Amino acid sequence: MSGTGQGAGRRDDARRPQDGGGTAVADRPDRSGRGGAADGREPATRSDAPSAWIVALAPVPVIVAALAMRPLVQGAQWWLSGVVFTAVLVAVMLVVRRRAPGVRFIALVATLVLGSCATAVLNDLSPLGWLDRDGALGEALAAIRLNPAPLPQTDAIRLVVTVAIGWVAGVSLFLAAIAPTVALAAVPALVVLVVPGVITGQPASPVLVVLVGIAFLGLLWLSVRPVQRAFPAAVVGAIGLVVAVGLPVVVPLNASWLSGVTGALQSPIQPGRPGTLLQLGQDLRQPNELEVLQYRSADGRPEYLKLADLDEFGSGDWVPTVTDASTSDTADQQQFAVGVNPRLANRGDVTIRVTGLSSNYLPVPSGAVSVQSRSTNLDLANWRWMGDSNTIRSTGPTTQRGSTYEVYGASTSSGEYLDAIASSGLLGRADGRGFQAPSRAQLRTDLSLPDDLPKDIASTARRVAGGATTDYEEARALEQWFRSDLFTYSETAPVEQGYDGDNMRVIDTFLRVREGYCVHFASSMAVMARTLGIPSRIAVGYRANPQQTDDGEYTVTNRQLHSWPELYIRGAGWVSFEPTPDSDAAAQPSTESSATPAPADPQTPLPAPGETAPAEASPTPTPSASAAPGAAAPGSSTGTGALGLAVGVALALVLLASPSVVRAVRRRRRLAAVRS
Repeated sequence: MSGTGQGAGRRDDARRPQDGGGTAVADRPDRSGRGGAADGREPATRSDAPSAWIVALAPVPVIVAALAMRPLVQGAQWWLSGVVFTAVLVAVMLVVRRRAPGVRFIALVATLVLGSCATAVLNDLSPLGWLDRDGALGEALAAIRLNPAPLPQTDAIRLVVTVAIGWVAGVSLFLAAIAPTVALAAVPALVVLVVPGVITGQPASPVLVVLVGIAFLGLLWLSVRPVQRAFPAAVVGAIGLVVAVGLPVVVPLNASWLSGVTGALQSPIQPGRPGTLLQLGQDLRQPNELEVLQYRSADGRPEYLKLADLDEFGSGDWVPTVTDASTSDTADQQQFAVGVNPRLANRGDVTIRVTGLSSNYLPVPSGAVSVQSRSTNLDLANWRWMGDSNTIRSTGPTTQRGSTYEVYGASTSSGEYLDAIASSGLLGRADGRGFQAPSRAQLRTDLSLPDDLPKDIASTARRVAGGATTDYEEARALEQWFRSDLFTYSETAPVEQGYDGDNMRVIDTFLRVREGYCVHFASSMAVMARTLGIPSRIAVGYRANPQQTDDGEYTVTNRQLHSWPELYIRGAGWVSFEPTPDSDAAAQPSTESSATPAPADPQTPLPAPGETAPAEASPTPTPSASAAPGAAAPGSSTGTGALGLAVGVALALVLLASPSVVRAVRRRRRLAAVRS
């Protein structure tokens, strides 16, 4: 049944689409319920607006992409809550759209508001106060700031993540309803897929990317229609898929622009945040090497820059000790370096400039006594000295890109300092002569150990110390034992074998396996020192970099994150030791005092070090921690990134052709229906 344009006055002909030559197509619909053109072109729809059920499916790619947040939040209840929230939004949207089909923006607002309230009711929250339920938003933001990923799934975290997923799904609903093509509804899914990778530095799972692509292609398959616009749906969808596949692979592997723009690389240590040492290990395993700061020392030597100290070794997480801000001095005031003997330590200025670090702790040398700001974006009145640790913590703001400050004080991590201690004749003498000693209460804290301390830790410490007669000799014996060939540096072994962290069980396992990174060496030496009666703490910061730039500055990257033990030696004060193999040799005493003998077994006592005065020698660089076995070398992500990009491009090409294939198949089906 066919006719010409002359029958346009007939009611049924009025509904027939005309081709460019005025020939009417068959009025008998094909199996899909729509007419088909004899020349193979698809028919026009009655309305550009997609059907309600197509719009209702628009959030599916967002829901699938939300699984990319698994490395950020523990558990799965937040995802299930997001699915429920999205289902509520879809239901509200269908009702509102049916009642007011022409007011789409109002429909979106009503959907988000009513859906949010409905979700609040489902979660036993006040419908009108769900956004600020006991400060839920502030609580969630604080948890995000203070905890390493993955975040614990608290009520506040679950609520905020659920609402975030729902609102992004709501945006996809809105785009699907008003856009010329449902392909634009994939943009929110792209954001959800990319952002977690930018935060963690790891690309989204290829399987997840494929699943998101399948969800999006399924949506296109169901919604393909020939909207007569200059930018057809297939082109928009193809471009969206190319970006969706490429960005998750490329962006996380080249995310150094984040630190350059906002200084967004977070410090591994924050006030009150649990899992500090575990977070440090996660940061060390990041595939990218990002610059965090630059510094210049008065004597041209590299420095260890400390962020904070951990001195409470309990059975749970080890966290930095925070001094009450109301009882501590602001950082713009000079202080005495507690537990640092200025007669032994080199004194001088160190000028530090933040280039890509966001931290509540200010990186300073261990014996800092005064700080002066050299930039307008660093107000030291908002920073406080942290008591006996000689560290500086913010009362609110964090370091920003361009923050510059000058630190004056002593360096307790140089080889000369350890050499001076060995030859000073002050070891074992009464404290407080020439320097401010820590309080007795603080020293008791620095000697405390949990009741569940494994016995093997103390017995191993006694065997390693052997015949040493002073605290310093015992400390040097422990240090040399860890730096011997008995131990291997590895950033991956603790994770693979399940003993990564900061508790006594981890230390006990590490002493048997003898593979780990700075966290394990530092915590083990600090705990073993306490079993010998030597007060100790763990410093967290950045190790010295022996590589100096042409203009005399040192560049510090996230790959130089480090932890090391500080032991309190009577007569000398707090002394930094370096038990981690392959760490910067600039921190080690020279010649004989820095030798690292390799005893066959801890049962064999080591010769007491320090019996002879060490000779002067220049420190020589040793391989850095990033080059150690098992460590990801800086820039090693290039090969992985290239491979991932190649796979992504190949997948993108396949997906790029998919819309055309879909349209061709549907066109042939309609032609066959018309001819039959």
